[in-house]
Amino acid sequence: MRRDRPVATAALAGRFRTLDVLVNAAGGLPAAPATGTPLGDVLAAWQANLAQNLLGAVLTTEAVRALLAPGGTVISLGSIGAERRGGAYGAAKAALAAWNASLSAELAPRGVSCNVIAAGYVEGTGFFGGALAEERRRALIEETHDKRPGTVEDVAATAHFLASPGARHLTGQTLHVNGGAHTTR
Repeated sequence: MRRDRPVATAALAGRFRTLDVLVNAAGGLPAAPATGTPLGDVLAAWQANLAQNLLGAVLTTEAVRALLAPGGTVISLGSIGAERRGGAYGAAKAALAAWNASLSAELAPRGVSCNVIAAGYVEGTGFFGGALAEERRRALIEETHDKRPGTVEDVAATAHFLASPGARHLTGQTLHVNGGAHTTR
């Protein structure tokens, strides 16, 4: 994580007086710098994944915590990878869900809900960097109950619901938006 990130995040938070909805959507599969040693490479990969998939959400939320309005919501984008085949990326997303549960306990008394959307395979994003083989794409779709890839609209509609008054009693949860794909593989 860049050392100037806390400063930049605090500056961004300074641009708001109040905040109704915060969506922590940064993340992905970061490229870790090679260190020249096997253990150094493992450490770099884990640090890059934690920085990109957990710490950005934590810092952003902490920077705007006092600005979150009653009836507001914090939504963090997790991943099905938190529960399967995830490696360092999945561990970071699992930590995001654990942090969300704690954050919910802290903010719910103020009327702020906190939830994670854990998406499965979603087409139309840059997540796989265009490197997803057609065979892998078909396998991911076949794992779903509805036999279709997820869409950006599926995730956006879930976020819209979580930010709505109808979801005020829904907090501290991880909602799986994955077409019923098994999470234990």
